This record gives sequence, structure tokens and C-alpha cells, in this order.
Amino acid sequence: MINLLKSKMNKYNYKDWISYFKSNDQQRLHIDFSKELPLTDSERRLITPSVRAFQKGEGSDGRHLMNTVEAYIHQHGAPEYREAMLWFIKEENWHSAYLRKFMDHHHIKPAKSSFPDKVFRKLRQAGGLRCEITILVTAEMIALTYYDALSKSTDSPALKSICTQMLRDELPHIMFQSHTLSRFKKHPFHKFIRIITMETTLLFVWAQFHNVYQAGGYSFVKFLKENLGYLHQSIMLEEMKH
Repeated sequence: MINLLKSKMNKYNYKDWISYFKSNDQQRLHIDFSKELPLTDSERRLITPSVRAFQKGEGSDGRHLMNTVEAYIHQHGAPEYREAMLWFIKEENWHSAYLRKFMDHHHIKPAKSSFPDKVFRKLRQAGGLRCEITILVTAEMIALTYYDALSKSTDSPALKSICTQMLRDELPHIMFQSHTLSRFKKHPFHKFIRIITMETTLLFVWAQFHNVYQAGGYSFVKFLKENLGYLHQSIMLEEMKH
């Protein structure tokens, strides 16, 4: 587990985040398939369900999210948040595109729909911006352990490079979303809601994709410990700015 608390990014304001996202956009991954071998049958069976689900979940037009952003800006100010969030959405769509290129190369059909994605989107749309960000940052934290496990579950150099890029991008995303959560009025039940949201999601993700996690060296205990550890750090980042 990586220590997020010591990162200088925790001092970023939204203008700093815009600069970061712009700079990072100039360093997009160019996937090299020149040394890529066909997936074995066992590799294909192992990774296909989760890769399809995460590829579906990474992409979004962000319409509902941006509606909540506009409502937040109208009420609280911080107009620069709009541009920062648009850059974040663009980066998430890059992640979806990376996985889609990998899937196309190996003739893996994309999912028309994904039950985990449907659940996440319904939960995000149940409230305003705070609800959206709470669900988003939960997904970002779980993505850290998923892409780490996925990178170790096959011998694909292309997939390993994609996972490395994902991990490099997702860590700042957690700090970005934690910064936004820190701007809301502290509520005694919010910490409890974040913990319950994470724990419920972890049980669901493990039930669906435990084979990939186990292939990547994760026991159930390690899976829980790392994800809850990232949640603890995010909550600390949220609370230390009040």
C-alpha cells in the first residue's frame, strides 16, 4: 500500500489540479503490441469478465456528474472546479480506451452492460455531488488493488503497461476527490457512510472477481487490508483540511 499522506499533491487547489491534468494529458500511454503473444485459454477465462466490467466502468460522458458540479459551483463558488473535473473525466475515458485497445487486440468483445457499473452509477446518481464523489473515490481506491492484481495475473506486456499507467493515474485521483470531499461541511454520519460503502463494495467485488485477485497474489485478508487502508488515508485527507 502506498502512503498518500506525504504527497505534495495534498496541498493542491483546483488550479493546481488543472495544471496537473493538462500536463498528464501530454503523457498518454502508447500501447506496444509488438511483443504481445495470444492469451492462453486459461488467461482469457481468468481476466475477461473483470476487464470487460472495468472497461465499461472507466468510461463515461460525465453528464450527471457535471450537472452536480454545476449545482455545487452555483452554491459554493470555486468555478475552476468545472475545468478540473472535465480533465478528470477525460482521463478516465483514456483508461477505458486503453482497455478497449487491449480487448480489441485479443478479440474480447466489450460488455454492452455491466451489473457492477449499473450499481455504481445508480448509487452515484442517488444524491448530489458529495454522493457522486463518495462513490467515485471508492471505485478509484478499489481500482488500485485491481490493476495491481491484474498486472500480475498474466504474462501480457501490453496489459502490464496499461495497469502501470492506470496505477500512476489513479493515485492522484484519490487525492483529487479527497480534496473535494474536504470542502463539504463535516457531517457525523459521513465517515460511517464511507466505511459502509467501501465494505459493501469490497464484498461484491471479491465475490465477482476474486480469481483475478488471487492470481495476482491477493488473499481476502490482504484485499480488505489494502483497500480499507486507502479508505483510511482518504478519510484522513478529508478531515485534516477542515
